[in-house]
Amino acid sequence: MTLFWICTACAIGMTLAQDVFAGSDVFHSGWYNVIDAALLIVAANAKRKESLALAGCAIVVFAGIACGLMAPDTHVITGAPGATVRDDQIGASASFPLSGTDIAVQRGHAAVPVGAARRYWGAYVMWQQPRDVVEVRVADARGNQLTVTQPTNASFLSPVLLMQQTTVIGGLNVRIDSFSVPAKDINAKAVLFSPQQAAQFHRDPVAAGQPAVLFVLSNRTGGDVPGGIGIVTPGSQKRIGPLLIGAAVRSYPALVVASAPYWPALLIGLFAYAAGAVRRARRTQTPS
Repeated sequence: MTLFWICTACAIGMTLAQDVFAGSDVFHSGWYNVIDAALLIVAANAKRKESLALAGCAIVVFAGIACGLMAPDTHVITGAPGATVRDDQIGASASFPLSGTDIAVQRGHAAVPVGAARRYWGAYVMWQQPRDVVEVRVADARGNQLTVTQPTNASFLSPVLLMQQTTVIGGLNVRIDSFSVPAKDINAKAVLFSPQQAAQFHRDPVAAGQPAVLFVLSNRTGGDVPGGIGIVTPGSQKRIGPLLIGAAVRSYPALVVASAPYWPALLIGLFAYAAGAVRRARRTQTPS
């Protein structure tokens, strides 16, 4: 195998890796794309080269470099059940299911479900990623259900907390969110502890192997609520301040969007490269 074929094969392999391992930050680093371009340059200056294969390789590599240097980084779209979230980067909206597991990506009247398999969307590749969310149930001391709102989130009336923010408590990296109970003029912060983190608590019995949710209540002026701190385990309900609070921790999908080389360009380039390789093989087999 000559230098030309070694360099072109490596350059194409580096570009295809952006599809196979989509989402890795390494593909957006300058050195990765410089190496890919350098391999193409070396191949173009090789003595024994195949023009059609070189053209195909160039198409593939340029698609990869354009993706690596100009496409946005990987990001995650989250939404509450039943919500539709617009994402300007992909120029479409993600519709999150009330039931079931598939998120649908919508553009105009067309809707494409994104299930367990990866889905290509122009210069992007998308897949679902399960994450833990917290569904809260709030009642007054008599057991009457109270409305939960999320003034700082897009899903204003949803009782499902997406737990998108993180903080450090006692050396533990935990996820947090907040909600309000307008009928009682109470704001609440929710802190989600994983089963491993929850097992470290010595107060408030926590079932082994289960996550736990810490609730901290405050009034509308930010003052403390008497008895307004407590830990709730999934499936239970606990009196915290003037409220009865229950929590369910469940898995709900988020949509991961990663940039990838534009697949029509990849197909054209790979076809040209393969055609050039076949033509070169026929030439070498033809007796002079």
